Amino acid sequence: MTLNQDEYFSVKSPLQTEIKIKGSRFIANIFHAETKEEAEVLYKNLCRKYHDATHNCYAFRITEDLFRYSDDGEPSGTAGKPLLQMIDAKGLLEVICVVTRYFGGVKLGTGGLIRAYSQAAQSALDAVTLVKKTIRSRFILSCGYELENTVRNIINRFKGIVENAEYTEQIKIIVAVPESRSELFLQEINEQTNSVVNAKRLG
Repeated sequence: MTLNQDEYFSVKSPLQTEIKIKGSRFIANIFHAETKEEAEVLYKNLCRKYHDATHNCYAFRITEDLFRYSDDGEPSGTAGKPLLQMIDAKGLLEVICVVTRYFGGVKLGTGGLIRAYSQAAQSALDAVTLVKKTIRSRFILSCGYELENTVRNIINRFKGIVENAEYTEQIKIIVAVPESRSELFLQEINEQTNSVVNAKRLG
């Protein structure tokens, strides 16, 4: 499926799969997580759920620049990094993959562990439902009632999403527009309203 520069794929809903390799159980859980903090909470919850497991390894990628991974006691580079590589191979953002291992009595070796964790992640990533999302910038726009139609027409032309609108002495609109068009959006707002509209970027 073709993506434009503002689009990316994430997972729609949580999913769990399990594989067995030489007696060891590998339980893979995939979640959508929009922030690092959300990913960390999901990981901690799974650690509590599988508190008796041998290892709870994870990787998450929130944005292109924000990612983490952990081998959780497995030999360095044999678990967390392979999980992240499987996420990246799918081109996913806002995703955390946790693979829980219950040791089955047979050591797998470095290469065997890399293959096992990769296979566990792959089993979940192949089965999970993906959803296409858009990277957006959020703005709050303040304007008089006489400019509402002009502002809303501009929002529509730029495929913006109105998240909230308050009608008091002025109209305050919170809108999210595709990131790559955000500067043009601000320029258009200023030009079409003679800079009367107060536009502030959020976040």
